[in-house]
Amino acid sequence: MKLNHHEEDEQVESQASYILLFYTLILSLVSIPPAMLLGSWSDRVGRRHVLVLPFILSLLSGGVLVAMVLVETMSVYWCLLAAGIIGLTGGHVSIFLISFSYLADITIDSSSSRTLRMAVAEAMVFVGGMVGFLLGGFLEQWFGLLEAFIAYICCHVFAILYIVLWLRDPRPFGSALSFPSKEEEEQTSSEKSQSGLFILKYAKLSFQAVFRRRSGQDRLKLQLLILCTFINNLVSIETAILLLYLKYKPREFTTEMFGAYNSARMFLLGFGLLGLFPLLMRCFREMTLAKLSAVFRAASYVLLAFSTNTWMVFLAVVATPAGITQAVIRSLSSAIVGPDEQAMFSFSASVEATCILLGAVIFNGLYPQTLPTFPGFPFIIMAGFCIIVLILM
Repeated sequence: MKLNHHEEDEQVESQASYILLFYTLILSLVSIPPAMLLGSWSDRVGRRHVLVLPFILSLLSGGVLVAMVLVETMSVYWCLLAAGIIGLTGGHVSIFLISFSYLADITIDSSSSRTLRMAVAEAMVFVGGMVGFLLGGFLEQWFGLLEAFIAYICCHVFAILYIVLWLRDPRPFGSALSFPSKEEEEQTSSEKSQSGLFILKYAKLSFQAVFRRRSGQDRLKLQLLILCTFINNLVSIETAILLLYLKYKPREFTTEMFGAYNSARMFLLGFGLLGLFPLLMRCFREMTLAKLSAVFRAASYVLLAFSTNTWMVFLAVVATPAGITQAVIRSLSSAIVGPDEQAMFSFSASVEATCILLGAVIFNGLYPQTLPTFPGFPFIIMAGFCIIVLILM
């Protein structure tokens, strides 16, 4: 009986892993084209107008999730529709690229201020993750999935209200980010009428920003930084298997405990960017800190892979400075390109969406295969990728 129960647990773990894999595949595949286009488009029409789009479609996906709870006959596979809806405007990838483009616009005259502001923005990912995991785990454990999904919808409503009522576009006089003139609009309209491929112009601008010839080795530096972004986001898919891994024996986390763990981890990652990083910047160069951050992240994955109980899992929070690497990469990348080339973030966002897709295939596919022998093996692979980032930087 005990053996049968163990086999049932493994079957549920494997099925859940594959559903998460399909969810991530759909979200990533659908997100890639919008992510490639929206950065260049926001250079023309303004950041604010583009930033609101992912939140609107996320509201619709929230409606699908709520319907899945209320209608008992709906299959769990309806969540794949929610993934497709989110991906139509690039999802969180588009939110990141427009937000960081906005920061690049307002910090164009100060590289040090840009790095710190990028770090603060990166920290908000972790602070939001902390609140989200804590709130989601609490609501699911004590109230139910319906309340958790309603909270998800409310968060997107608040974001839309903030963008519409408060946020303003940074459009200084004479900037390439200003709205096009009547002549430009007429020319654009003429081009559009002549070719159904007009929209590909924005994708072309994104590619040009990355592959354009630059002085010295700037082009190579930019491409290596984007490669580091690719690898960093490849291992960021950890969350997709982390819940399954921690709920599996001998760790056997509850949903609430997982929420508490992730909240603590996100809080410390946010603290590393908001509190620790500005202090360390006074003593070390930002590139040195980025390399140390990669080392700490690799160490945390190794600890997680070999954890057998709760305290060993929580010991993996040594990754407190892990967010510094990506903040520095974004800052250095935006400093290399010109103020009218922030479409580079579109290319970077498409790379992120692609690596999330590959990460899901690698890790969600690998986890069920290593589950009977060494469940923590995917985290060893992640640690290896972190070492590659260290070498490239």
